[in-house]
Amino acid sequence: MRLLMVLAAFALAASACGGGDSDSGSGTASATTSAPATTAAATPAPATTQAQTQVTIAAVEQTTTTQGAVTTTAAPIPPPEGTLRMVEFSPVTSFNPAASQTAQSAYHYPTYDTLTRQRNDLSLEPSLATSWTQPSSNVWRFTVRDDVVFHDGAEFNAQVAVDNMHYHASFQGNPNAATWAAFVDARVVDDTTFEVEFSVPAPQFPLEMSMVMGMMISPNALDGRDLTRDPQGSGPWIWSDADSQAGVTEVYNLNPNYWNPADQGVETVTVTAVPDNNARLNALLTGETDIMSTTRDAQIDAGTEAGNVLISVPNFFAYLIVTDRAGEFDSPLGDERVRRAILLSLDRDAYADAMHFGKADSLGGIYPPAFSQFNVPELDTKYSYDPDEARRLLAEAGYPDGVTIRMPIMPAINPIVEFVVQMLGASGITIELIQINNGELGPGTATAQWGISWFRDLLVHPARDLGKFMGETGRFNAFRLGDLDDLEATLVDALNAPSVEEGYDLYAEVMEGLIDRGVVLPLAHGGQNALYAPYVSGVTLGLNMQAPMPYGVRLNN
Repeated sequence: MRLLMVLAAFALAASACGGGDSDSGSGTASATTSAPATTAAATPAPATTQAQTQVTIAAVEQTTTTQGAVTTTAAPIPPPEGTLRMVEFSPVTSFNPAASQTAQSAYHYPTYDTLTRQRNDLSLEPSLATSWTQPSSNVWRFTVRDDVVFHDGAEFNAQVAVDNMHYHASFQGNPNAATWAAFVDARVVDDTTFEVEFSVPAPQFPLEMSMVMGMMISPNALDGRDLTRDPQGSGPWIWSDADSQAGVTEVYNLNPNYWNPADQGVETVTVTAVPDNNARLNALLTGETDIMSTTRDAQIDAGTEAGNVLISVPNFFAYLIVTDRAGEFDSPLGDERVRRAILLSLDRDAYADAMHFGKADSLGGIYPPAFSQFNVPELDTKYSYDPDEARRLLAEAGYPDGVTIRMPIMPAINPIVEFVVQMLGASGITIELIQINNGELGPGTATAQWGISWFRDLLVHPARDLGKFMGETGRFNAFRLGDLDDLEATLVDALNAPSVEEGYDLYAEVMEGLIDRGVVLPLAHGGQNALYAPYVSGVTLGLNMQAPMPYGVRLNN
């Protein structure tokens, strides 16, 4: 069963059925060929029962699902009951989806609708969009619902979707700007149909439309209105300013006019910011919350042994990123031998044990085996821990007494960075730490505030995961270097291949180049985790999400 078959399906056809479920960004807008839609049954997600203490979203094989509109079930829908309480790592910084990282999505999903939505098996289903197809290789055509009303009373239609495309694409400071890097235009076909055109094909675009990038804002709020504390969506719940406390808890009450009542399993949703990892777990263990997002690997056993349920997506990738490959910030980083020495100084086995408590692999490639169509087994073992060779390379590069480079550290990743410092120090690589605040790692890395840093991606697709390091539009080509132009061209060729299988060798070439040249230095692959109480049902965690979605979640206590 292969996870990438799910991703390939996004570029082939429209999905449809009924009801309700980094700091990273794509760089080079990628290409693929269009194909006719076919029909196949969706692979069901793993069953969840209160007897199970772990539910992992496994790699599943999926071709395409039936194109068409959302259907409604004839069975009666139970009324919403109770309050769903979620604890999140950090408070919301803005209720404007165009100003928000995907890590903030827990605060946005209750009050906004996306064009598409992810199922628990990681395939796509309709939301505001009922179908999507590719009339040509670089154009996506969406058909949208005609019965959706925003919280302020405005109606949703194709023109509103087009206006949202332009708004997201042009919003200054959009942390997901790379999604729109190759955006050319969006245009209305008719009242319920619109098209989005890119300069090159973007196979991942329908998937991205299930994230904050695909959240639709009321047309009345697209004129420059400040949405920082004023969300304007059409979602199942309406944010309550009166009941919320900025920086602490956000409260969302039932939307009585929502188009799909099946999504509304509860009357109220609350999301509370609890930055301390142990405090979040304790809130779950003591019954003060129902869902705990951003669960650390070290907390899984304590949570599940108490009867809670783990939901995990196997797409967490930890690595060091080297952006200063010309040595402008730290001159030693301009030498590929120094970057190779850093790679050989990483004891991935020790890192996986210490940082992930045995719940991650220590493979040396970019994609883990769960992404079988992008996993390159040769890379998994190509570079092993070898501090002696690392010291030899440093000496060869003119640093027989070692080197000193600078790296950021923030409270959220203190133990991780300190462990990296320890590993590198054993090879004679001294790290001077740059203290930053939580939330500054991604923006600082993207704006050349340092030359190397620890990073993590929630892997999705090479168009997002690899393209961001290269080219003029690559968010993490911070120093605007041209040393990866050949890899950028190869990536586009890979994504233009007639099939994922035919592009495999090209993908492998790009990934090998990123590792060999010291751009991406892998550390571990694990899961993006959340825990929820055993009386909670309907929980879905998708790709590129740090918290489960509230759609269809019910409390059975």
